[in-house]
Amino acid sequence: MLIKKLLLALVCALTLCAAWLRPVCVVYMPESREGGSCEAAELAEVLRSARAAADEVARGGTEAPELRLSWRLSLRPQTDAAGLARALTAGYSGVDELWEVSAGGEDVGRTGDPSALGEVLLAAIAEAAPPESLRTGFTGEISLRPVLVPEGEKPDLTELSARLRGAVQVFYTTPDGETVYA
Repeated sequence: MLIKKLLLALVCALTLCAAWLRPVCVVYMPESREGGSCEAAELAEVLRSARAAADEVARGGTEAPELRLSWRLSLRPQTDAAGLARALTAGYSGVDELWEVSAGGEDVGRTGDPSALGEVLLAAIAEAAPPESLRTGFTGEISLRPVLVPEGEKPDLTELSARLRGAVQVFYTTPDGETVYA
């Protein structure tokens, strides 16, 4: 009787594993150290959509990045096929990844270096707000989102900075609690 119960438990465990276990492909681009993972069934579609997007962005004449593939089995895999396709598209020759900058919901320009943009924003705050300010910030939300563009597009950070300063104001709170818009 005990053997029958053990066999039944083993069959149940194997059935659960078969239902939840999925082959996952891990894709890695050695040049950029980027990549991601997708289920094995999605790999062909991810590669096809990355190629089509790269051809669209670069307007033809692209070369695929070098890829390293590895396979593993995973219980309930956490994969991101869309994110992987985006990373692969950015790896194609003729395609660059920039950052679209929005201020107050309006697109104001692009930057290739988000950290340099952060330095520009900190400089704008430092110019407008005195050191004794309790709180500083911008009147509108400034956000970044990645965009893919044809290779060679070089955004001007100085021009972007001027547009940002025109789109949002710096505010600061004084020690006595007054909010000042500069």
